[in-house]
Amino acid sequence: MSKFKFSVILVLLVCFKCCWTQIDEDLVSTTPGIENDVICTQCDCTDNLVNCSDQNITALFQDGDWDTLQDVIPLTVDLSFNKISKIYRFPILPIQVLNLSNCEIFSLEDGSFVNLHNLTALDLTRNKISTSAISKRTFFAIPNPTKRTLEFKMMRHLSLAYNDLHTLPQDIFIFMSGLTYLDLSGNPLAYIDQVTMGAISELKNMRELRLSGCELENLPEGFLRRHRKIQRLDLSDNRFSIIPSALAEAPSLVYLNFDKNALKIIEANNAITNLTKLQELSMSRNSRLQNITAGGLGGLSSLVVLRLNNNPRLTYLDPGFLVWKNDDGEEMWPMVKELYLNNNNLSGIDPRVLDCWNDLETGDFSGNSYSCDCNQWMVDVLVPVLKNTPANGTVNNMVCKKPADMRGLTFSQLFDTSRLLVCPESENISELSAPNMAILLGIMIGIVVTFPIVLVLVLLWRKGYFNSSKSYSSPYDDDDEMEKL
Repeated sequence: MSKFKFSVILVLLVCFKCCWTQIDEDLVSTTPGIENDVICTQCDCTDNLVNCSDQNITALFQDGDWDTLQDVIPLTVDLSFNKISKIYRFPILPIQVLNLSNCEIFSLEDGSFVNLHNLTALDLTRNKISTSAISKRTFFAIPNPTKRTLEFKMMRHLSLAYNDLHTLPQDIFIFMSGLTYLDLSGNPLAYIDQVTMGAISELKNMRELRLSGCELENLPEGFLRRHRKIQRLDLSDNRFSIIPSALAEAPSLVYLNFDKNALKIIEANNAITNLTKLQELSMSRNSRLQNITAGGLGGLSSLVVLRLNNNPRLTYLDPGFLVWKNDDGEEMWPMVKELYLNNNNLSGIDPRVLDCWNDLETGDFSGNSYSCDCNQWMVDVLVPVLKNTPANGTVNNMVCKKPADMRGLTFSQLFDTSRLLVCPESENISELSAPNMAILLGIMIGIVVTFPIVLVLVLLWRKGYFNSSKSYSSPYDDDDEMEKL
């Protein structure tokens, strides 16, 4: 009997368990945000991050989809590398960082981000956004009647890089007065017109501006006049053949990237020499750059890092290209800690480039066309300095190109063998300086021109041309002599 009761109780327990499981499943299916959690089904939801990158998403989630998020506060949302061509207005969300890069976006609804009151960073890089697709309405804000301020005031970082913007719409940033970072790289601006200039001028708190690859040839006067706080500027991969004078309007710059432009020569008194707070300067991959004259980069009293590498035509650096004079007429140098002169076409490194080479913490001087017959200083001083830095391996790539008997030797080998370099007594014609070459050329032209003239005169003299006038006698003279007889 007891066994029977036990069996009945066991059956009842099993039935109760099954019923409870079914009830629980029914509750789950009817609870919003669990069965219908569309976002976290497609994306990786962890802590405050919703990562939907490269998930073949073709449209933004519906407003109700965001309501299904459980135990996730979407502070950072990554929707990059999807095929979301159109952006509609987001619902009210606590999103702070929104990544919409590489999404093929070409259309944005007015007020697309107006409900994202906490948004601080918006990335729209590498889409298909044209000038006609955006306006100030795209980023407009709603006045807050209580605080009498505008929403969207938290925005600090905006990237519109690598789109199809030929100009910026008027007042596009009017509701982003706190923006500190703006990236417009890779847009075919070609010229900063008045409307674009006015739009950027609204950003008085901007600290960093990127205009790389915008096909620019110059910057208009006054372009940076209202950006007294700007500290970082990227003008690389453009068409500047001269250093734009507008750079002098940004005295707070600490970083300037001027790589890959069309400079041929850098002369003294250019706008860069006014940037006394500049700490890092990069002027690499300027394929046409040949010469930097005395004082060409002088006046940079705060300079710490200088990159002048990968300029294949750069053959001459004046020893004083970093030098300037103070009010007392004394020559001054910056305290450069990192110097990169690699992969140029320099025949040597002059010791007068820096005031104190022992202050150098790292650098690279490899890949140049070094002449190793008159560079004893490089062997005795520069090589030991580099060997004591993290860049010590680059010494093995400092290779002699001439003279012929030293071609292929590295400066490291010259140092290890204590090689004594002897300057040749006579210079090769190809190594003569420009004034000496001009004198020699003049002498050769003189010889070539005068030799034929002298030869003609000698031939005429030998034929008696110059004596014929003296030996010639008139027949009238003979008649006079006959009368005398």
